[in-house]
Amino acid sequence: MNFYYIMRNVLFDGLTKEQVQALLPCLGAVERSYAKDEVIVPAGQPLHSLGLILEGDVRIEHVSSWGDVEILTIMEEGKTFGEAAACARDTELMVDYVAERDCRVLFLDVERILRPCEKACPSHSAVVSNLIALLARRNLELARRSFVMTSRTIRGKVLSYLSTAASAYGTRSFDIPYNREQLASYLGVDRSALSAELGRMQRAGLIRFKKNHFELLQ
Repeated sequence: MNFYYIMRNVLFDGLTKEQVQALLPCLGAVERSYAKDEVIVPAGQPLHSLGLILEGDVRIEHVSSWGDVEILTIMEEGKTFGEAAACARDTELMVDYVAERDCRVLFLDVERILRPCEKACPSHSAVVSNLIALLARRNLELARRSFVMTSRTIRGKVLSYLSTAASAYGTRSFDIPYNREQLASYLGVDRSALSAELGRMQRAGLIRFKKNHFELLQ
């Protein structure tokens, strides 16, 4: 098991590798592998475990009744997904979790996180506290997306998204996890219109980009 991303995740903040290794069986840890575009967890069923991405990326998408696919976000290596849904217990998922590329996921049983065993060790208590912090961060991420979507123009949405990304990465030059089609879906705009607007923004000196690498110039 690759502990690099496990130890970097907020869920295990303040714990040593030895503590985490001893704790994983108590949390019902199960590692699974998925091929590109394979559905990890489908919409319409409850989720009881959160997933920690050890390798690859996970796409969260919603398919409408008409078959339109909306990409909500793409989670990268080291990130978790499904924690809020798992904490909601028997609530049915409204989204699909899909492997964006070949990936490995470590699943942790949320019920076993929230209900420590008879040992009630400090390590387990720390994970419960960290899970609360993780849920709070996820709420902030949803608030940021809502802020992006309030912009009425494509340029406004792009600038809001890139500004938020720059703040998250701590730099004005960064890679985003989306290709053009996925970014258009995330922003809720037409792909051709997005590409045209990106070109205008680059010519205006607002941004510089190549494929999925962007730099904010102003």
